[in-house]
Amino acid sequence: MAWVRRELGALGIPPLKRFGQHFLVDKTVREQLIDLAELTIADTVLEVGPGLGFLTAALAAKAGRVIAVEKDRTLAEYLKSKFSHHQNLTVMQGDALTVTIPERAKIVSSPPYNISSKLILLIMNSQFQLASLLLQEEFVRRLTASSGSRDYGRITVMLQCRAQAEFIKKVPRSAFYPKPKVDSALIAIKPLKEEPHINDKQLFADMVRALFTQRRRKLRGVLTKYLKTRYPAQDRTVLQRISLFDKRIYELSPDELVSLSNQIADATAGIHVERD
Repeated sequence: MAWVRRELGALGIPPLKRFGQHFLVDKTVREQLIDLAELTIADTVLEVGPGLGFLTAALAAKAGRVIAVEKDRTLAEYLKSKFSHHQNLTVMQGDALTVTIPERAKIVSSPPYNISSKLILLIMNSQFQLASLLLQEEFVRRLTASSGSRDYGRITVMLQCRAQAEFIKKVPRSAFYPKPKVDSALIAIKPLKEEPHINDKQLFADMVRALFTQRRRKLRGVLTKYLKTRYPAQDRTVLQRISLFDKRIYELSPDELVSLSNQIADATAGIHVERD
């Protein structure tokens, strides 16, 4: 931990709250994060929020190519200088949420908590090979939740329709400097070998987003309101063509939500959609 204080002191910067900066300082956790990725010289790795490069150096030693994206300009320049002799490492200054994830890349990171949801959605929309991440424990429990549980929600569905997520272990806040106010957890995410077929991915994402704004209510009432908003002239006709599940929203499995979306897509083919 002393080296973190020393480096930040030399740079003349404190950890910035607006960037959600908490630097991973626990060597054991770092090694576990890397081990989960099963890195080889053939791998391209994306690291989001490398900070002072504690994880970056170990990634560069194992992977064929590492792309580290750091939003903080001062830290990005520091990393470029620190790793100037690493031919397989590229440091990019910018917003990781605007980066195109290379095909078949492995994402290995301890990213800022405040971008976790958007980062997961970015990963799910890419052709990634694997993600080994250190995230807020509460968020990891949401990603790995089962339908019907308290933690199950929209982000759970969007991930589990594309990938399998495994809660690896809880990580105490003492693994970071400065200590965050919550504990973290390691998670491993791998794409499904066979994804469920979704007829209209935009409709599916929109429907899931709308339904989970009222996750405790019964499906019929929430879906009726959604269809009336989206297809105001044909909402009743569409509803009659759908086989509804007698469940509350949070009880619907990802497969059931895909089925529901596909039924709506089939029933509304050619119907004008109202946009907000």
